[in-house]
Amino acid sequence: MIQVVMDTTTGMTRQEFDQSGIAMIPLYVRDGDKLYREQVDIFPDEFYRRQRAGLIFETAQTNPADLVSVFKPIVEAGDEVVCVLISSAISGSVNAAHVAAQMLGAEDRITIVDSLESGYGEAYLGHTAKKMADAGENRVEIVRVLADIRNRTRTYFIMESLKWLFHGGRLTGAQYFVGSVIKLNPIVWFDEAGRMTSYDKTRTIKVAKDHMRQLVGDCGKNGVEAATLHWPDNLDEAQGFHAEMEEILQAPVSYTKLSCVLGVHTGPDLLGPCIIMKA
Repeated sequence: MIQVVMDTTTGMTRQEFDQSGIAMIPLYVRDGDKLYREQVDIFPDEFYRRQRAGLIFETAQTNPADLVSVFKPIVEAGDEVVCVLISSAISGSVNAAHVAAQMLGAEDRITIVDSLESGYGEAYLGHTAKKMADAGENRVEIVRVLADIRNRTRTYFIMESLKWLFHGGRLTGAQYFVGSVIKLNPIVWFDEAGRMTSYDKTRTIKVAKDHMRQLVGDCGKNGVEAATLHWPDNLDEAQGFHAEMEEILQAPVSYTKLSCVLGVHTGPDLLGPCIIMKA
C-alpha cells in the first residue's frame, strides 16, 4: 500500500488531512525565540490577526526528524510513501525529506515529489496521488501524472506591499527600497523552477487586478480542470474577485485559506488565483 504525505502549506486544515487519509507534516513559523508548528500550535486566523497588529514572523527550517517520525511507522508497517512537498526553491523541506529517507535506509520505499508549488497547487497533486494510490497505481506512474499536472498549473498572487517579501527574505533591501518608493503592487507567481518571483511589477492594485483578470482568462482558454482563489485575511475582497474568476472561467472556483508559512512572505492582504488547465 502507498501512503501519501504532504506539508501544511497546502492550506489544508488538520481536520482535512485526517478526513483525506493524507499524513500531515507541520511546517514552522517563528516569533523571536518562539517556534510554532502550523496547524498544531498556530492557525491562520490567529497568525493573520497578530500579523496585522504589527508582528513580523519568520519561517524556520524543516527538521528531518519530524519527517522521520511520519515516515517511520509507514515503512515499518510494510507500506510505501509518496511525499509531496512545498517547492524546493523556497523551502528546505524536500532536502529534509531526502535526509529523513536516508536516515531510515528507506530510499527505495519513499518517493519525494517536489511540487514546485505550494498552496492549492501542491494540495491538488497530493489528492491526485492519494486517489491513484487507492486505485492501486504504482509510485512511478503517480510521479509521471503529477509532473504533467504541475506543468499545467499556474499560481499567481497580487500583493498589497513588497515589505512582506523583503521581511521574509525573498527580496533584497535595494529591490524593496525601489519598489516602495514607486508604490509597486507586484504580481508574484511560482515560475517553472518553483521560485516565488515577480511576474509583473504593476503600480496600482487596480492595474494588477486588470492584469490578473487577463491571466485568468488566458489560463482558461482551453478549459479548466480545477481552480481556486487563495486568500489570507481579506475575505470581502476575495469574494468579489472569486465571483469574477467564475465568470471568466465559466467553471467552479474554490477558496483556499493561505497558510501561515506562505503568509510570512505575502502578508494578510492578497488575491491568489491557482488554475490547473485541461490537458
